[in-house]
Amino acid sequence: MTFANAAELVRLLLQQSDRHPIGAIGAADLKLYEPGFVRSLRNRGILVEREDLRDDGAAIFQVVDDRLLVVDPETGECERYEDALDVQTLDIDIAALCRAIREQSGLGGPGPTALSIRVWRLGRHEGHNRAAEVCLVRRLREDTAQEIVDHVRGAIESEASVALISLGSCDLPTAVARQLEPLRMTVARAEDLLRDEPDIPFALDLGRIRVPTGQHAPDARLQIDRIGRRVVFEGIELDVEPRDFDAFVLLAEEAVAAGGWVPKDSLAATLQASTGRESNPEQVDRCMNRLRDAFRRNTRLTAVPDNGFIERKSKVGARLTLAPSEIAFIA
Repeated sequence: MTFANAAELVRLLLQQSDRHPIGAIGAADLKLYEPGFVRSLRNRGILVEREDLRDDGAAIFQVVDDRLLVVDPETGECERYEDALDVQTLDIDIAALCRAIREQSGLGGPGPTALSIRVWRLGRHEGHNRAAEVCLVRRLREDTAQEIVDHVRGAIESEASVALISLGSCDLPTAVARQLEPLRMTVARAEDLLRDEPDIPFALDLGRIRVPTGQHAPDARLQIDRIGRRVVFEGIELDVEPRDFDAFVLLAEEAVAAGGWVPKDSLAATLQASTGRESNPEQVDRCMNRLRDAFRRNTRLTAVPDNGFIERKSKVGARLTLAPSEIAFIA
């Protein structure tokens, strides 16, 4: 029998954990997945059997060794059935799920800690001279966003960048998303960040998160509107293709944070996330050339250097040569 892979089950657990009030999954739904992996989830405490299930007060369902017992609460008489999968339910322990994600994603710092019924602080992610506190969030919606922000900022200092990782969908209205930017918060979906590696199925590729860098001078030469996905240089909007926008943001964030180089593999991962197609070094090269041309071929701009403000090293990566003070992110 062919089983669905572990990554698909982890995605299902994430989606089910986003449900209110208790994330759970039916035992019958687990038959599609490799039994050894399901057992490992139970051994780690991520899946927890419910001891009994009441059915409208007339009977009690109990699951014992994958067999179903139907007990009459008045007489104590019971009927035994061999297969309990149709009624057996397993709760998803959010604390155990957080521990698995933290461990396999290589997070440090404080955590995992419950900040509220909706928010868990997983730990700190560090890379490319930047750091962000990572929080796992349940039910991130327009009507819950302010409550979530209040709990996060009540526990994490306001100067720290925060990545809110949504267990489910996070289609926040543009107005709400813009309000998060000045608070140094960014949002991503957990299932989009899963690395799909069999040995570490709960690992998140946190290097793909665009860490908030805060607000800068409104008169900066380069203005980047992350929500509207626009790039404006010296008051002139550049023709940056949608598939290249996130890669350009990555270059700008690195220029603001440390003025350093963005590795080629990071650019490739960003391109893959933007396009949904597997990336390679040649595609990264073409992307950098298109971004250079966005500056060089704009006839309204003057004094654009030959490299289009993007310096490259074949075995290193690329960097934006503008100074941090010349770059602003529109919130």
